[in-house]
Formats: sequence, structure tokens, C-alpha cells
Amino acid sequence: MPAAFPDHRPSRVRWWIPLVLGLAWAADAQPAKPPGPRGADVGALLAEAKALENKDPARALALAQRATAVASDSGDPALLRAARNVLCNATAAIDADAALPIAEAGLRASRKADDARSIADFLNCRGYALYLLGKPGEAAIEFENAVASAEKAGDKGVLAEALALRGGSRDYHGRYDAAIADLNRAYALNVEIGDKSGKRYTLNAIANVYSDENVGEYDKAIGYYRQLLKENEAAGLNSEVATSLFNIASAREMKGEFDGALQDYRRALEIDTALGDRASVAEGERSIGALLVKQGKASEALPWIERALEHFIASGDIESTARTRITRAKALHALGRLHEAVTDLEFAERHFRAQNNPRYLAKVHEAMAEARAAGGEWRKAYAASVAYRQAQSLLEKRAREEQTSRLRVQFDSAKKEQENRALLIENAHRGEALRNAERVRSLQRLFIILGAAFFTLLAAMALQLVNKSRRLRRLAMTDELTGMPNRRKIMDFLDRELTAAQYRGERLSVIAFDVDHFKRINDLYGHHVGDRVLCAIADAVSRELPDTARVGRMGGEEFLIVLPGTVAARAREVAEALRSAVRSAKHDSVADAQRVTVSLGVAEAAHDDDVEMLLRRADGAMYRAKGEGRDRIVSA
Repeated sequence: MPAAFPDHRPSRVRWWIPLVLGLAWAADAQPAKPPGPRGADVGALLAEAKALENKDPARALALAQRATAVASDSGDPALLRAARNVLCNATAAIDADAALPIAEAGLRASRKADDARSIADFLNCRGYALYLLGKPGEAAIEFENAVASAEKAGDKGVLAEALALRGGSRDYHGRYDAAIADLNRAYALNVEIGDKSGKRYTLNAIANVYSDENVGEYDKAIGYYRQLLKENEAAGLNSEVATSLFNIASAREMKGEFDGALQDYRRALEIDTALGDRASVAEGERSIGALLVKQGKASEALPWIERALEHFIASGDIESTARTRITRAKALHALGRLHEAVTDLEFAERHFRAQNNPRYLAKVHEAMAEARAAGGEWRKAYAASVAYRQAQSLLEKRAREEQTSRLRVQFDSAKKEQENRALLIENAHRGEALRNAERVRSLQRLFIILGAAFFTLLAAMALQLVNKSRRLRRLAMTDELTGMPNRRKIMDFLDRELTAAQYRGERLSVIAFDVDHFKRINDLYGHHVGDRVLCAIADAVSRELPDTARVGRMGGEEFLIVLPGTVAARAREVAEALRSAVRSAKHDSVADAQRVTVSLGVAEAAHDDDVEMLLRRADGAMYRAKGEGRDRIVSA
């Protein structure tokens, strides 16, 4: 079964091949009519292909080709479609380009026969091939259509497969809430039909979503991965053991457990090397290189990254090439080779922009802003910073829209169910009224009671939705780490205060500030220390602010302060107090030589400023402060 998507974890490739052949075989095992002698031959060939799918993909492909040839001579169109689907998936795992015409021919035959199940199978195969060819946007469309066809077919196995694929695609594109919904539904279907392979896959895919840095449920993800590791070790599935180890390493890396993560990466790499799985070896090399960069070992990391990149380029894997060039850019930046780093990032930006992938565009723009700033190109650094914020805002907007959509669907479904229940009660009441007047009165009383219960339930649901909405709004407006207003809330406050100040002819100023060399703190001490530094800065700043001022975290290590009724000169005094407070603060986990400082930009609103113009001037002043040596204040 083509399942979820490879991101920074190779499991989304390795799990695919056995499931592709396994579910295609399930389809083949249910022909439209009882198989004759040739049908039995096809079944035997496909069973043998399934047994070899992990050990020898090339042999599995050869068997699928023989099965297709026998099915062609059988005169059984349904058997031929099933065999061609196995062939399509087996081909895609080895040569994605060659799989596309097989999928096209299969779709034509399936549509002619109005075979919704087979249509879904071939759409999944075509989506898989398109993804491997570096076209995840086109692949996503195929998976959406596959779910629709699987729903029409009413086959739980095919629907589970299509939902798993669509869930993986949505995860890849940053639609996490929708991804979890699809994968949970696929898991439930696999449990219902007793598909152990599908259960393992969907559990792994769910864990992948939880371990994404934008979701951050790392402990939950590691628990799932360790469960899968035990099952794979017990079954002697070495390739899947390597996958589980790699995924555990990835989640531990995101948690900041760098030494443990490196050990797990190396264990996975040893298994992949012994298996001769060069694609997974390359992914392991890239991941080890990325981790070494985080540990401040860029020189040691670069050979690992170069080996991985060489393989991805040679194999024509544009998607992995783009991701690996982001990794190499970070290593080159750390080594002071800024021009080469920018070249790598420009390549990655072109690819992910063409794929309309805000998730990876955010990574590219963040790295680009740092590289440009390190090279003294402040205007370009600012432009990259703005692009990073836009990409992050789009991801946040998608998450909010998906949460709202899910709540709306839940409410509408419950409301419809209640309406249907009330209608049934009313019909029963009318029927009884024709037979017995006394029964009518009894049913009327029952109807009143049930109606009261219905409205009570509806009111409770409405109250629950209101409470959920309030909680979601609070969460959407608060920065999880520091507890202060997040970017959305502080921007809303600035917009209101700026409009009011301009209407009343009053003054307003803003201060944009950024933690100096924050990436170095993360690289040297780990992200958990970086998080504590940000919290300490937030506390120090909050204590120094005037009562009318508001401060919010814009993202990463960047903050914004809004000062209503304040002229630029007074705002600069406030900024100096903040700078001194941060500089004098003690951080137990950071060496004294690594003193934590901030660079601040001050701007006063003009009568015709809008929010964007005011922030642009404040950010520009902040970047000039960095360019002039950091730990200072510059006024716009």
C-alpha cells in the first residue's frame, strides 16, 4: 500500500513497498468471478512476489510481470486489472517514471468497467509515482480522488489504504489536524478488518505527525515508535527495525537529546548498510550530518551531508536533494562559506515554492535570513525574515481553519442526528394517535420529555462548543513557551492601538528586539536551554515594562513591544532599561562568557503609518543594531 509521505524520516518510503504489494495482492485475491486454472497461476505468482517484496524487490517485480502476462491470456478483465495494479506498485518502487503509463492504462480499463475499487488502487499507484518524481502537489490530488473512489467502492481495505495515503500527504503539506483525522480513521478500519500490516503502518504514520516540530508531541511519538520497534524485532523485520530506530532518533533529536539520537541514527545506518538500502543510507547520512551541525561540528558534518547529496542527485530524487541542500547550507554557514550556503538555499526555495509547501519554505527563509545577516546583507536578511513570518502565518492559519472546520462538522453531525431522532418520535406519535387516543396522550407526554431532553442536550452542546471556542481562542492567542501574547495577539493589539492613536492624534511607539547569537546558544547547549533563556528574557522584559505597554513573541527569538501614548525618546529610555535588564540577567545553563544580550529597534508611528510600515521601520532599525555590533539600540 502506498502510505504516508517521506519527510525527514525514511520510514515513509520503506513502509510503502510491502504494503503496496500486500494490498494489491488483497485486491487480486478478490476477482470478479471464481478463478480458473490461469487465475490460480496468477494468485501463486503474486503470493510469491509478496513473499519477496522486502528481500528482493527486483525479483518481486519480475514475478508481477509474469503474473500480468498470464492474466492477459486468461480473458478475465478483473483478474488482469488486479495483476496490473500489483505490477504498477512494484514498478513504482523501482522506476517511478515507468509506473505512470501502467497506472494510466489501468485507470482507463477500470473506468470503462466502472470498477471504483480498481480506480482507487491505480490512483494510489499514480500518486505514489508522482511523489517519488518530486511532485507531491500533483500526488496530493491523486490521493484525494482515490479516497472518493474508495468511498464509492465501499471496500474497507481500499478505503483504509487511500485514507492512509491522503493522511501522509496532508502531513507532508503541514495540514496536521486533517492528517491525524485520516490516519486515525485508517487505523480503525485496519483494526476492524484485521490487517496487522496496515495497523503497523498507520501507527507509524500517526507517530510521524506527532514528532513533527510544528506539532511537538515527541514523547507520544517515541512511545509509538518503541512499540513498533519491539514488534519489528520480534518479527525479524530488519528493514523496519532500522526505520523504527531512525524515527526514534529523529524524535529524540527534536527533543534536544542529541547524544542519544546520534547513537540511534548510527544503529539504523549500520542495518541499512548491511541491507544494501542505499536510499535509506543516504537519508541516515543526511540526518547524522544535520545533527552534527546542531552540535557545532560543521566540519565533521559536511562529509556526511555531501555523501547523501551525491546519492540523491545521482538517483534524480529532487525532493530529497532540496532538503539535503538546506542541511548543507547550514553547515556551510557555520563554516563561514556564506555564498555557497545562499546558493543551496536558493535552489531549495525554488523547489518548495513550486510545490507550494509553506512548511519547508519556512525552514528555507529562516536559514536564509540568518545567512544574509551573517554576511551583512541586512535588507535581504529582512526580506527573508518577512517571508519566514508569512510562511509560518500560513501554517498557523491552516491549523486554525482545520480546527474550526472539524468542530463545525462535529456540531452539524450531532445536530442532524438530533433532528432525525425528533422526526422519528413525531412520526411514531402520529401513528399511535390514529389507533388510540389514550396512547396519543402518553406519547405526547413522552414527546415533551424527549423534546426537553433534546433541547437540554443541544444547549449543553452549544455551551460545550462555546467553552471549546474560548479555550481555542486563548490557545491561539498565547505563546506556549513564554506564556506571553503570541504574534497574532500582539499584532491585533498594535492594530487597535495604532488606529485609536491616529484617530485621537496621540503618539505611539514600538520596540522590536531579537536575542543576539541565539542560534549559537541552541547549538552549544541545546534547545531546552535556549527555551529557558527565552523564558528568562520574557520575565525580565515583562518586569521592566510600563503598565500601558504590551509585549509579545513574534516567533523564534524575536519579540515586539507596543507603547501606546509614547514618543520615540521615551520609548528609547524603555528600550535601554530592557537592554540592561537582559544583559544583567543570570542564566544558570549558559557560561558567563556567553552573555545573553539583545538588539533593539525603536520606531514612532507617523500619522499615515499602517502596521506593516511601522513594523518595517522597527525591524530595519533592529537589523541595523545587529549590524553595528549587537547589544545596542537604534532608532528608526
